[in-house]
Amino acid sequence: MKARTALGVVAVAMLAAVAALPSAATAGKGDMVNGRFSTCFWNYGAFGVNDFNIAYPDAGATYWAAGFRRPPGSKLTLSGRFPHSRYMAIQTYDILGRGVDGLADYQINPDRGSVNPFRRGAARTARKRGYKVDVVDAKNPGFPLQAFDGESRRNSIYVIPDAGPITEKVGSDSYELNLLMLRVYVPDKGKNLTGGVGLPKPTLTLADGTVLKGQALCDAVDSESKAIGHTRVPDPGALLISTDTYRAMRYPNELTSPVNVFGGLMSVPREVPAWFPAVRRGDWRGQYDRRYLLQLWTGDDAPGAVMPPPPRGASGGFFPNVHNAYVRTALNRHFGKVAVFRGKLPTSPRTLKGNRKMGTGQVRYTSFCMNEAPQSTKVTDCAYDEQIPTNRKGNYTIVVSRAADRPATARYSCGKAWIQWSKSGDGDLDHDFGWFQIRNMLPSRSFKHAIQLTSTPGDEAKVMGPYLPKLKYYANAKAFKRSAAGRCAKLR
Repeated sequence: MKARTALGVVAVAMLAAVAALPSAATAGKGDMVNGRFSTCFWNYGAFGVNDFNIAYPDAGATYWAAGFRRPPGSKLTLSGRFPHSRYMAIQTYDILGRGVDGLADYQINPDRGSVNPFRRGAARTARKRGYKVDVVDAKNPGFPLQAFDGESRRNSIYVIPDAGPITEKVGSDSYELNLLMLRVYVPDKGKNLTGGVGLPKPTLTLADGTVLKGQALCDAVDSESKAIGHTRVPDPGALLISTDTYRAMRYPNELTSPVNVFGGLMSVPREVPAWFPAVRRGDWRGQYDRRYLLQLWTGDDAPGAVMPPPPRGASGGFFPNVHNAYVRTALNRHFGKVAVFRGKLPTSPRTLKGNRKMGTGQVRYTSFCMNEAPQSTKVTDCAYDEQIPTNRKGNYTIVVSRAADRPATARYSCGKAWIQWSKSGDGDLDHDFGWFQIRNMLPSRSFKHAIQLTSTPGDEAKVMGPYLPKLKYYANAKAFKRSAAGRCAKLR
């Protein structure tokens, strides 16, 4: 490989070192710990586009994590208030980022006298909105990690992975390690990142009956541990690949010797990057496991590639939201400075303006995002359903460009959404690259075109039909404005 990308044998490690990340001892906006609205228990976060931006967060979402050791025989309960937002969920994971259990907002039974505002037709502005969830020290008894609306209602979530608990020795004592995440999407207008209610508060009851709250609880479970690389920390480094690995995949024509990309299996030099023809065509790829995700660059026929990939959730991901499913396509300004997507938008509830009643739709939430490549896992800009105008048939036009290349008609009042194409590109050397992603959340089982119903690579167009958009490049803003797609359209 040329000097700028020289490297030795590199691997995609599931538990990467985090020495290059911001120090866990520092606090403040953009750090992994002690971010906005965090507590001594919800110590990790806030994660999001304007906070600690990692693992491809939705720009409309914020999440927090709690990584802690479980005293033997203890019982943990979370007490909170349902946020004023589009969605909220509590989810549990193993240390490799695989889902253990997921509890969506509508599933949680409210306290007596309170309202769950996420249930169909519920009063979204209700003052009494309390709930309690037991964090059960056991394996998931069979509740599915399915991303559909309508799963069973319960006030419990399970933390033990199928492979058994992860433990930590402290002196002569052995502790179980747990990992929780809380997500809040699209707070109502005027509400803060938590939906105006703060984060749920934990209560720990020890085996001898002692009840702990606040700082005493955090000290007992060591939830504020900041040891870099410690297994108790939800390790962001595990989500990334090294810059050298990425460049080996991105610039294979520059390799002078094989490179270990898939952990023991060799990637050979090739003249044309595997992703390049797919970018021109606008091919879509569903999210399965990490290896399949990286095969965008290596090619599905590369040594070490696996086809078909394992089912969703069968291996580690980016600590995914189990209530979402995704499809992605790569973009490059080499084919045009303006990329335009046209398709049909699933219906969803409207919540941003504090609607009085919880509505329904084909999905709970849809968003479209531009991202960098897997060596950074950053989101750069998004548009979600309420920000996307549609015509009378429910069709949309989304324009992606840099600010300097933005067409004059790429605005809501002309019936178009605009997503900014970051100057950072892939976050490395290719500033013309972009990774475009669509997510569907909690689809209705009657919606037959949800991303969740795709099951094998290549079936995206057949399953999603008109809800999978078509991509077209335009040389520049003037070329788009002169096209039929670029005309200022009337809103429905």
